[in-house]
Amino acid sequence: MNDDERRIRAYRIWESEGCPAGQDLPHWYRASDVAADPAPTVPEYSYYAGGAPAGSLIVKFYHSGHEIRGYVRQVADENQNDTIFPGEEMEPEAAFKLAWSHNVNRDNPVFVELAEGVEWDPAWGRLAYQPD
Repeated sequence: MNDDERRIRAYRIWESEGCPAGQDLPHWYRASDVAADPAPTVPEYSYYAGGAPAGSLIVKFYHSGHEIRGYVRQVADENQNDTIFPGEEMEPEAAFKLAWSHNVNRDNPVFVELAEGVEWDPAWGRLAYQPD
């Protein structure tokens, strides 16, 4: 097993234990044991159909030529403009990573908005539909 594979396994163990601080070394050693590698978690996103509460993060996907690109925005209060991170289009995986890095409360969902003609790719995770 190379270091990259071991690093991924250690990260999965860390996630499966609730992301505890100070467990880097124990997770690194346990990662060499194939049986200790928990199944990767499949991220779940909520479909955005309008009405996300202030502070919510939304990943919007659209067509750019023949590719699917996205950006992340944070919903602001009524009297303010939404925040766009970082203000440029990016690959779907990068957009999800950026959204989760800005999601302070992991209990809050990351919403997804699909532009016309864009279909959800199951490789991105599960998509749950939230009622309006």
